[in-house]
Amino acid sequence: MVSQAAAEFLENYERDARVRWSPEDLSAQQAFVNAQLAGRRWLDLSTPEAALQLLQASQEHPSVGGAEEFNAAVLAGPVVELLEPRTLFSQVALKLRRNGRLVGIVPCLRDNSPESRLFAELAEASYWPYYTAEELLEILRDTGWQVDSAASGFTPIHGFNEAAFKDQLGFKGFNRVFARLAAEGYDPMEVGWGELRFVGTPT
Repeated sequence: MVSQAAAEFLENYERDARVRWSPEDLSAQQAFVNAQLAGRRWLDLSTPEAALQLLQASQEHPSVGGAEEFNAAVLAGPVVELLEPRTLFSQVALKLRRNGRLVGIVPCLRDNSPESRLFAELAEASYWPYYTAEELLEILRDTGWQVDSAASGFTPIHGFNEAAFKDQLGFKGFNRVFARLAAEGYDPMEVGWGELRFVGTPT
């Protein structure tokens, strides 16, 4: 059963994406993905529809993509925020052939600064957890992925904090978290928001 917050997030995702990321951000994401997928047959797990299927799969329903295996998968979009990363990374490994490639873009926090730590605590208490880039890399390795360090790393996303704090998103959860931060004396603009772009192969 998808929670009310998750349903609101999915309903507004495509509209909000145009506010959360600048055209330059989205272009850089596309260039990153394209550079890793040349000549490969890949599974797209970045859409709201794929997110729903993977959320259902995590509740013991058939997995996304059926029994077919792929040379690569793109893991981005709403599912990387809504589904716990250990579960998600383990599920995707089942969809890839030997030596397959996982290309991921996962919103996350730069570090455990006081502002970022409080954001993560408030988000997890009311919605779902967010992690630092280093924590996500550790989870990837723990779930059987070898990360290409040269192609992977944290990228700051500068427009998200302002859009969330100024209530410019259809999904209101981020605004509520940032309002709580401000009420407790923290500067929401100091939350180290960004994304981990990574390339991994099953070990």
